[in-house]
Amino acid sequence: MEPNCVLFIPVSSPSGIGEYMRSMIIAKAMQLRWPKINIHFILNEHVAYLKDCPYTVHTCKDSPTKEVMRVNDIILEVNPDLVIFDASGRAKQFKQAKIVGAKVAFISQHNKKRSRGLKLNRLFNTDIHWVAQPDYCISPLSYWQRAKLTICSKKEPKNIGPVFELTNNTYQAQLLKKYDLSTERYFIFNAGSGGHKVGGALAADIYYQAAQEFSRTMLDCKITMKCIVLFGSNYPKNLPENNDVICLRNIENKDFIALLSNAKACVISAGDTLLQCIALHKACVAAPVSPDQPMRLKLCHNKQLVLAAAPNSDSLVKQALLILDEEKCKNAISNMKNQAPVKALETIVDDIALLFSSVDGNKIKGFRIQGRGVE
Repeated sequence: MEPNCVLFIPVSSPSGIGEYMRSMIIAKAMQLRWPKINIHFILNEHVAYLKDCPYTVHTCKDSPTKEVMRVNDIILEVNPDLVIFDASGRAKQFKQAKIVGAKVAFISQHNKKRSRGLKLNRLFNTDIHWVAQPDYCISPLSYWQRAKLTICSKKEPKNIGPVFELTNNTYQAQLLKKYDLSTERYFIFNAGSGGHKVGGALAADIYYQAAQEFSRTMLDCKITMKCIVLFGSNYPKNLPENNDVICLRNIENKDFIALLSNAKACVISAGDTLLQCIALHKACVAAPVSPDQPMRLKLCHNKQLVLAAAPNSDSLVKQALLILDEEKCKNAISNMKNQAPVKALETIVDDIALLFSSVDGNKIKGFRIQGRGVE
C-alpha cells in the first residue's frame, strides 16, 4: 500500500518559516515518489507565504498548535492516510489523527521539542519521530525517555540532520549564470525567514548592513567578491536597491542550496541553514537571531564547525573577513567532513514507504460525533 493523502501541519507564524520550508521539501519529494498523492497543508492565515503554497491549504487564525478544534475538524474533513506534525501539534490533535486511521509522524528540531514529542500522551499516538538535527547537536535520550519508549514499544527518535534538496551540476551552472555569479566568488548573507528581530531591529536589515560593509571592504581591497542578501519571505518591507549587493526576497529551497553549495562562504543565522552549510561543507559565520539558536551555535562552535558572531553588523563583518584566511577555512571544512553524512530527505521518504508497506488497504474510518472528534 502507498499513501494516498497526506496532511502537513507545520508551525507557521509571521516570524519564522523553517518548518514550512521543511514540510514543502518533504511534500515535493513525496510527490516525486508517489505522483498521485493528494497533499494538504494547514497554515496560519497571517503568514506571507500563504498564497505561494502549491498544495491544498486549510487555514487557521493562529499557528495550528493553538487551534486545537479547528485542526481536528480539518483532520476529520481531509481524512488523511498520514499526518506530519512539523514541530507542531497538541496531544489531542495527534489522537484525532490516529482515530481517523492515519499514520502520525512528528518532526522535532531541538531537545525541548523532542521531549514534547516523547510525552506519553503524544508517544502513544506517534508512529515515527524524526529529529532534524545531527547527533552532535542534540543531547542523548534520558533514562526515563528510553524507558517510555520501551513501555510503549516505540522506536527511538531518529536524528536525521537538516532536510534539503540537492540539484545537479548543470542546474547549478544555469542558476549561477542567471545571477551573473562565479563559483566561490561570492558570499551569501541570510538571517532566516525575514521576520526575526534583534533588539527591535529586523535581523534581515542587520545582515544587509553587514553585506554592504563587507562589499565595501572587498572593493577597497580590490578583491572580486560579490554579496547576495536573501531577505526571506517574511521580510515586511520593500527590498533596498543596491548596485553592489544582490538583494533577493526569497527563492526555492533547491536554488538556495545550489547557491550555498557554490558560494565562497555564508553569513547566516544559527537556524537550519547553519546545519545545511555544515552538511554541504561550506565555511560559514553564524549568529543567533531567535531563542532556540544560541545552544545550536555553541555546540557547532565548540566542534570548530562555524565562526560564531554576535547578531550585529560589526561582528558579522569581522568574522566574515576571517573566513578569507585559507587556513581557518580549511580547518572548519575539514571538521565538517569528519561528521557522519546523513541523507535526511531520502531517509524520511523511505521511512514513510516502510510505514505503509505493512498497512492493508482496509483503512478503518471513524464517524463524526456532534461535529467534533470521532471514535
